[in-house]
Amino acid sequence: MVLVISPTLVPREKHGKYMAVVPSVFAIASVLGPILGGAITTHSTWRWVFLLNAPGGAIAISLVTIFLPSSGDLKLAARLSSKFSKASFHRIDILGVLLLLAASVLLVFALEEGGARYSWRSPAIVSTIVLAGVIWITFFCWEYYVDKLESAQEPIFPLRLLKDRVLVGLLSTGFLLGFPFVTIVVNIPQRAQAADGLSPVRAGLALLPLLLCSAFSSAFPGILTMKLKIHHMYILMAGAILQLIGVGLSSALPTTTDKIAVQQYGYEALMGVGFGLQMSTLTIFAPLIVKEADLAVTMGAITQIRILGGTIGLAICSTILNDHVRSRLKSLITPSELVDISNSFSAIEALTPVQQAAVRTAFAEGYNKQMQVMIAFSGAGFLACLLLWERKARSVG
Repeated sequence: MVLVISPTLVPREKHGKYMAVVPSVFAIASVLGPILGGAITTHSTWRWVFLLNAPGGAIAISLVTIFLPSSGDLKLAARLSSKFSKASFHRIDILGVLLLLAASVLLVFALEEGGARYSWRSPAIVSTIVLAGVIWITFFCWEYYVDKLESAQEPIFPLRLLKDRVLVGLLSTGFLLGFPFVTIVVNIPQRAQAADGLSPVRAGLALLPLLLCSAFSSAFPGILTMKLKIHHMYILMAGAILQLIGVGLSSALPTTTDKIAVQQYGYEALMGVGFGLQMSTLTIFAPLIVKEADLAVTMGAITQIRILGGTIGLAICSTILNDHVRSRLKSLITPSELVDISNSFSAIEALTPVQQAAVRTAFAEGYNKQMQVMIAFSGAGFLACLLLWERKARSVG
């Protein structure tokens, strides 16, 4: 929602300056989450990780309800009434939202559980994949119908936007950016616990180089595009290259050490700068390539497709890790011990020293394999940036 309304809150010539703030906040929140989560689960129950979202969400909803849109001509009651009117609800593409949610959940479920809880040929996985495909097709058909229908209802994603090559490139870049970003944010702390034997709090702190570099670099695209007039495509390509180098180097981290390799922090810094440059540039560039009427849905689509890419990427990486660890350890530990380790990495401490070393090595190898797969998605993200080429660069201000 923040990305959707941000372009309408500031003048066009100030987009670069203010839109760079939003990705910085997102990057900080994304990396601080695992750190705070590790601290909470260490000193309390994991349920507090979810319960603490309630007061924060309540505050956010209250602020949005009261202050957006801000108008001195309307009293609070009138503003609330306008927000929750029948006309407002008639504009919502409820069926489109439900179809998108169902298709995404089913696809992620199949990718994550296939080869783990169920075999890939099991009826549960096959039927889920088929059903997800049918719902995806239904979603696109429905969006096409709603877009052509002359009514107050607004499609969640008008398919006519896909006629714009530059917008397709922007969405593709955002989608492919989500794969390594979410995977790395989640798996670096997990690797620190499973392979390096760190506590949840220290594992979360291992993300700090990524956090600091991502937040810091998010401020640069606005300056580069507004002051130096550098084409957005080149900034996205630079971010993709740094991301690709960082992911590639991370795929070759040592697998036989009992502590975090020092070079990992440098690799995180490279990836963090790449992520920051790309996330910020995506939000700055989007308002320049669509009409104002399509701006809200475009900003929402960029956010949604990045999250979808990250969710799919995480599911793929979970399958890779589970398959590798299970095949490497099936002759060393019992199935029940493997289940205990899957539920909590602290269960590794209950094994014999020889078993512990084998388990930590297997996990380290599995995480390296994940990064090898992410190299392909990072490379594809670089190629997607080429779709953004224009003879005459569009200016922010």
